[in-house]
Amino acid sequence: MKSQWIVLIVVAVILVVGGLVLTLTRKSHDLDSYLPLKEPRIRARADERVLEVAFSGPADTVIKEAYSVLFKTYFGLKGRPKGPAMKPPKARYADIAAALAAPPSVEELKIRDWTGSVAIPIPEDLALPEARPDSEGLVARAAIWKYGEVAEILHLGSYESEPPTIERLAKYIAERGYKIVGDHEEEYLRGPGTLFVAPKGYWTIIRYRVEKVR
Repeated sequence: MKSQWIVLIVVAVILVVGGLVLTLTRKSHDLDSYLPLKEPRIRARADERVLEVAFSGPADTVIKEAYSVLFKTYFGLKGRPKGPAMKPPKARYADIAAALAAPPSVEELKIRDWTGSVAIPIPEDLALPEARPDSEGLVARAAIWKYGEVAEILHLGSYESEPPTIERLAKYIAERGYKIVGDHEEEYLRGPGTLFVAPKGYWTIIRYRVEKVR
């Protein structure tokens, strides 16, 4: 994976997660089951129903607004999972490869249009109200995130320290005869908003849909 791709992804993650307002309260013992994922793996993953807000626009405004719409809608749902039963938020970023044709500066990233989705998993039987766009045209609606075979790894630490972890996962994918076919996905187990947790204590799953090279 190109070094520019890594830098681009990390900066995008910093911009996105900086807009989170959700306080994640997962306890250490709840996270222990993820520790084996410090070693990369490829596995089959079932498709998942999510509450999703798709976005496209300048990263410094639209992604933060997308999270705001997502959380406001989720916490307004009747019968939604609460507390530890609530699954972690996650995000997918598209068109990253196209952006690498002319790797932008950090300043340019803040105004460059980005396309992707932020989401929170929801039960199959959870009813949603009629979807209504906010003033920016963003709307939360039910969607199915497709998976199949995925490659994933757990990153412990700040978002700025992600590049070696991403490189390690990319190498693992290639060595096992696979290629990336899906968007860059991040699942935030513990991050900004978690009480008394500094960036060095963040837990993030980095994930890609993959398939065998033919």
